[in-house]
Amino acid sequence: KQVSIASDGNVTVLEGASRIDSVRGKLRVVSFAQAQNLQKEGFNLYSAGAGIAAQPDTTSKLRQGFVEKSNVNSVLEMSRMIEVTRTYTQISNLLQQQSDLHKTAIDKLADVPA
Repeated sequence: KQVSIASDGNVTVLEGASRIDSVRGKLRVVSFAQAQNLQKEGFNLYSAGAGIAAQPDTTSKLRQGFVEKSNVNSVLEMSRMIEVTRTYTQISNLLQQQSDLHKTAIDKLADVPA
């Protein structure tokens, strides 16, 4: 058996010695105006509740044999995350030093002879 998916979403199966096409189903690519209202079913599956209508997604394309490319540059984002972590550490150290300085100042003011 050979399964193929057309750009219009038709799923066809070539089977048997005669290699006759048989349409088995149709995939739809849709979007939702308020995706946060979808109900999680588990295993990356969601269902639309009552009153939630799916609109055809005109910007996405359906192609067989292709892998979706990520919209994130992982190397760039990892370097940004490292930069943010280092900045956070520096600020944390600065705040600790300032706290220690205040403590030292209070201790010295308390030791002033009367």
